[in-house]
Order: sequence, then structure tokens, then C-alpha cells
Amino acid sequence: MQHIVYLLLVSFGALSILGIFHFTIFLQQKDKAFRNYSFYLLLMSVFNLVRLSDERLGSYYSLSVYTVGTWDPVLANFAFLMYVNFLGVILNINAADKFFYKGWRFIKIFVPTFLLFYLVLRIVGNPLQIADTVISVASFGCMGFGIVMGFRLLALRKEKFYQLIIVGTLISVLGVLTGLIFNTFIYKSSTAFGGLYFLEISMLIESVFLSAALGYRLKVAYQEKEKFQLALLEETQKRELLAVQTSRLLQKELEIKEVQNRISKDLHDDIGASLSSMHIYGELATKVWETQPQESKMMIDRISTTSKDLMNRMGDIIWSMKPADEEKYSFKARLTNYATELLAPKNILAEFEIDETLAAGISSPEVRKNLLLMAKEAINNIAKYSEAAKATILFKQQNGEVILLICDDGKGYDANTIQEGNGLQNIQQRCKQLNGIITINTASGQGVSINCSFRIATIRHT
Repeated sequence: MQHIVYLLLVSFGALSILGIFHFTIFLQQKDKAFRNYSFYLLLMSVFNLVRLSDERLGSYYSLSVYTVGTWDPVLANFAFLMYVNFLGVILNINAADKFFYKGWRFIKIFVPTFLLFYLVLRIVGNPLQIADTVISVASFGCMGFGIVMGFRLLALRKEKFYQLIIVGTLISVLGVLTGLIFNTFIYKSSTAFGGLYFLEISMLIESVFLSAALGYRLKVAYQEKEKFQLALLEETQKRELLAVQTSRLLQKELEIKEVQNRISKDLHDDIGASLSSMHIYGELATKVWETQPQESKMMIDRISTTSKDLMNRMGDIIWSMKPADEEKYSFKARLTNYATELLAPKNILAEFEIDETLAAGISSPEVRKNLLLMAKEAINNIAKYSEAAKATILFKQQNGEVILLICDDGKGYDANTIQEGNGLQNIQQRCKQLNGIITINTASGQGVSINCSFRIATIRHT
């Protein structure tokens, strides 16, 4: 009998350790499949412990054959019930599967009830000799439902997890049936040790396959969790990106609104004032047309001049709103036309050094308008006062800054004795609106140089 003791000890130790291990994983993961399988393993380890206490093995704490025969089927059936519960969890049986769900609930009540009834009958001495019938009914009921669930398990055989469960289950069933056949037909006793060889060996092999299956299930769960976390991270990043884009769109909308307000102010202040003056001059010219024809002609000339200036201002506003990358709306083209119109009649040569790529990068209509008006104001001053032979208009990037330089070789002026006019004040004001720094260098006989510099970010983001 020594060899069966070793087998029972090995089986008891292995099943106990695996049962505790799987229950520990259940406590961490809260996966009921690990819990039910751990109960199954622990009940089978207790089954082995009872068999180790059989008086036929000569143990110190021996149990009678009658006692072993009482607990042997109870533990085996409870263990099988835990296995059925394990199958119910991994097959995802729920209330939607009415047949399986109701059958599962019935078995969980039916089997413990009959096993309790069986124990009571054994304790009182089984006076009516019906204990064997009761335990048989419980066994066949649990086994029958287990077989039904087995068919559903087979339907999932293409998946690796279920393949491992199926192989382990078949090995266990084969071992149990072989043990029962040997005990029934060869040893003529249900508690004979001969059938245990097949049961214990099949249990150990089954535990390897089912533990591998649950390990695979745990791996898949971690992978799914990782995928979910990655998907959640991606979704969070998308939401953050959308929030940034929305913020930028709102900022852009505010900038557009600000530009619209400034244009509206320009239209109201400058163009509105010009239209009002034209209206006044028109009324006065009409009143003195016959009595003072010379005065009337002067007023009409003022109307013509004002209307021309108004057309230029309107043109500047419209130009500033046009796409900067279209050649006919380029900064250089606009300045060239204006300078030619004003400087050519004065025999002043205009030279341009315009960085077209830099100018095309100006995205803000407000910046485009301010740059244009600064340059035009300076060109206008050159035409009126400089008596120069040459004027230079330069627009470039240097050391991370944008530079607008307009200079001439004319007569200049003494900054200490001559007060700056509205033209220079307007240039200074517009340069400040670009958060720039303006420098005006001049002296009598040395021409005038106006230099406005500002950060490159101004033309890209303003």
C-alpha cells in the first residue's frame, strides 16, 4: 500500500498548492473562474486527505471504511459541483440563456440538498437503505448537467482557451470512468484503492491543462486591459487635441472679430470723415457756384482729392484682406504701384528689396495693413519733402526679427528744430501696434532713415 500513499500525498500537496494559488489570483482579479476552480482543487485535496486517513493504510489517525465511504462521494460530488460552476462562469451563462441558467441554478440547490440528505441517512445508520440511491441521484444529476454543458464547451473548441479546458476535462473524465470501471468490475468496491491510480493521475494531468488555460485567460485579460488603457489614452489625447484645436479656432475667431472691429473703426473714422467732408464741400460748391465760381472750383478739386484718397484707403483695406500668397496682391506689387505713382513725377528712383517669401507669410490682415500704411506714409513724405534722387524700401528678416526700412538721400531735417508731422507720428503709432521698435535717423543734408523692427512671430500669429 506504500505506493498509493505516495501518490495520494503528491496529489494532495499539488492540488492544495494549486488551489491556494488560484484562490490568491481570484482575490487579485475578482475572476470567479479562478475562485470556482480553486474550490474544486481544494475539495479534491480534502478528498485525498480523507483517503490518506483510511484505516487500511495503517495511518495514525485512521478512519473506518464506513466513514471513508461516507465522505468519499460527498467530497467528490461537491468537487464536481464546483467544476460545473467553473464551466458556467467560463461559458458566460447568464439570465439570457434561460435553459442553462435555470438548470445551473437548479443543480446548485439540488446537489447540496441531496448530499445533506445522504449524510443524514449515513449518520442515522441508513435504516431504509436508500442512501446509495440518494447519492446516485445527486451524482447523475450533477454529471448529467455537466455533460450538457460539455456540449456547449465543445462548440467553442476553436479558441485556444477552451481547447485547453476540453483536453483537461476529457482526461479527467477518462480517469474517473476508468477508475469506476476497475473498482466496480475488478475490485468489487467503490472505495477500493485500485481505481484511485487512474483518478489521481488524471487529476494531476487535468490540473496542468486547466491551470494553463486559466493562465492564458489571465494573459488575455491583461492584454485586453492594456488595449483598453491604450484606447483610453488615445481617446484622451484626441480629446486634448480637439480641445487645443477648438481653443485655437476660438482664438482665431476672436482675432477675426478684433480685425473686423478695427476695420469697422477705420471705416467709421477715416472714411466716414472723408465722406462727410465731401458732402460739405459739395453743398458749399453748389451754393457759391454762380457767385464765386473760383471758390466753387477749389471745393470741387478738394472733393476730387478726397475721393481719390478715399479710394486708396478702401483699396488698402480690401488689399489687406486678400490672400498674401497671390502675386497680384503681394506687398511688393502694392508698394511698387504706389511709389511709381508718387515718386516718378518727382524724378526719384525707387529701389525695392522685398523678401517675397517673408511677405507672403503675413497671415494677419491687420499686420499687412499697418506695414503697407507705414511704407506708404514714408513714401508720401519722401515725395513731398525730401527732394531726394533715390529712395530705398527694404523688407527682410534678420536675426529673428522682421525689419521694415524706408530711407532716402534727400535733404533731411534737423530733428531738434523741426517738429515731427502727422505722417511720422502715424508711422510710429502703427509700429507700436505691431509691438515693434522704431528708429528715425535724420540730419540736415543727410536724408531720412525710418527703421521699424519687430518679432517674426508678429507676422505669423497676430
